[in-house]
Amino acid sequence: MQQSYFLGGATAGGFRTRFSEQIQQPGFYTYILKGGPGTGKSTLMKRVAAAFDGEPISLYHCSSDESSLDAVVLEDRGVVIVDGTAPHVFEAKYPLVSQELVNLGACLDKKKMQDAGEEVRQAADENAQWHQRARQYVQAVTALHQDLTALGNHALLHQKLTGFGERLAKRTLPKARGAAGSISYRQLSALTASGYVTQPLPPDYQITELLDPLYTASDTLLRQLAAQACKRGLHVIASENILFPEPMLEAVLLPELKLAFSARTPIRQEETPNAVHMHMTRFYHKELLAQRKQRITFDRKAALALAEEASSAIANALTVHDRLESHYIDALDFDQVSRIAEDLIAQIRARS
Repeated sequence: MQQSYFLGGATAGGFRTRFSEQIQQPGFYTYILKGGPGTGKSTLMKRVAAAFDGEPISLYHCSSDESSLDAVVLEDRGVVIVDGTAPHVFEAKYPLVSQELVNLGACLDKKKMQDAGEEVRQAADENAQWHQRARQYVQAVTALHQDLTALGNHALLHQKLTGFGERLAKRTLPKARGAAGSISYRQLSALTASGYVTQPLPPDYQITELLDPLYTASDTLLRQLAAQACKRGLHVIASENILFPEPMLEAVLLPELKLAFSARTPIRQEETPNAVHMHMTRFYHKELLAQRKQRITFDRKAALALAEEASSAIANALTVHDRLESHYIDALDFDQVSRIAEDLIAQIRARS
C-alpha cells in the first residue's frame, strides 16, 4: 500500500519542505543519502520501496523531476530514506542513534569527474539560473495570490462558514475519545515542470471537494475541520498550498475514517473522480464579489499565466539537470551502488 507526496516545492522564498518534521518523529530511524546528481539516490530508494512492496509506504517525489524520488518512508518499520542534498539539505542530528549518512558520492570515479569539470560547472550554473527564473515567476504568483486572499477575507461570511463547519464536524466526525489527536503536514501538490500537480488521494477514501474561486473559504473550513478532528483524538494529515505568503490549507486527510476534504481552486483545477462537490461561493458576500469581479478575474488569469511560465522554467532546468546528471552517471560505479542498496535493505530487515 503506497501513497505519494512531494517532498516540498518552489515558493517565493525558495524551496520549502516540512520533511524535517518526519525525520524528527520519535521512533523513526533515517538514512540520509549524500552524493551529486546521478549518483543513484532515487534508484536506491525505488529498490528499497520494491523490497518492501505490500507494506504501508509513503513515496515522496521530487517537484523538479516527478519521476525521481526524494524520500521513502516505511511507515510500519519506522524507517526513512531521504535525499539529503541541496535544495533539501538534511544532516544527522544524532548520528547512528536516530540518523545515519550514506555517501553515494564515494561511488564516483574522481578522475572522470575532474576531467568533466568545466562542463559540470557550466551545467550546474545554468540549472541554477533557470531555477532562479522560476522563483521570480513564483514570487509574482504569490503576490497575486496575496491579493486574492485579501479579497476573499473581505468578502467572507465568517459566521455563516463557522456555523456550517461546526455542523459538518458534528455530522462527519466521531465524538471525542479522551486524548487529543495529532496533525502532520505532507505535501500533496507542487509546482512542477508539467504544471501544478496533485498526487492522487487514496482510492478507498471518501472525498469531498471544496469548489472555491478565492481560496479563503476552503482554507478556513479545512482548518476548522482539522482542529475539530484533533480535539476528537484523530490523526490529521494536512497538505498546504505553498504559493501564498502564508501557506493555505489545500487538503485534510483523516486516515482512521478514510475521509478526505480537498480544495479545488483556480490553480488546482483537476477534478477528483467520484468526489462529492461542495460549492464554497455561498460563504462569500456576493455583492462584494461582484464589485471586485474584474480585479478577481485579472488576478486569477495572471497568476495562472505566471505559474505556467514558472513551470516552463522548471522544465528547462530539468533539461539542463539531465545534461549535468549524465556526467555523474558516466563516472558512477553501479555495482558499488547496488551493493550499498542491498546492504541497506538487509539493515532495514534486521531492525524489525
